[in-house]
Amino acid sequence: MKQVLLSFLFICAVMGSTAQDITTTWPYLYSDFKDGTVYFTSKTTLAAPLNVHLLKSSLHYLDNEQVKEVTTSDIAMVIIGEDNYYARDNQLMRVISGDSTGFVAELVLADIDALTQSGGAYGSSSNVQATRKLSSLEVGGIHVTNHMELKNNKDNGTLLPVKTTYYIVTTKAVYHATRRGMESLLPDHAKSDLRRYVKQHNVKWNRPETYHLLLDFLKELPDE
Repeated sequence: MKQVLLSFLFICAVMGSTAQDITTTWPYLYSDFKDGTVYFTSKTTLAAPLNVHLLKSSLHYLDNEQVKEVTTSDIAMVIIGEDNYYARDNQLMRVISGDSTGFVAELVLADIDALTQSGGAYGSSSNVQATRKLSSLEVGGIHVTNHMELKNNKDNGTLLPVKTTYYIVTTKAVYHATRRGMESLLPDHAKSDLRRYVKQHNVKWNRPETYHLLLDFLKELPDE
């Protein structure tokens, strides 16, 4: 029953921030800038309308209707609405479960490879078309920095493919939430332990709602 509840809460958390069309002229996670707070490593704060730009998973904010970018390396934590973010590997990662000492993270980025590939589901085989899409992406929130102009043009772009990746983040490392990703950062003696733990605790690599169990495994690892 507990696992079912956790799965439901996880699905709600994931769907809550992405229930909108993301386009090349509006390459943002949220449908508009939302009130939030930035906590800096310098112990200062910034309260402003915020949004996550998906080209680099960077933080943008509004200053008198002008879009500005926060230097990611200066960020300790961000709260946007009900979502919490930490800056790891110079990108904003959304907390799905856990806290600053260990959490399951979601990283959403624009899928540039899918955007520029020839043929396929995301456009024509023309290189000109791919270049046009990339130029549109660069404009949204970067070359065009007026909030109202961005909003007025948000539906004029094409749908932007995005990719979602999950990580297990501790105070010591950022693990890609795959077996290979985790084993690549574990000492040799812990790799077999991980495989046993995954089997015993029914962790499914294709079910992110089970990833919180991996936090417990990492916390139980002895310090080297």
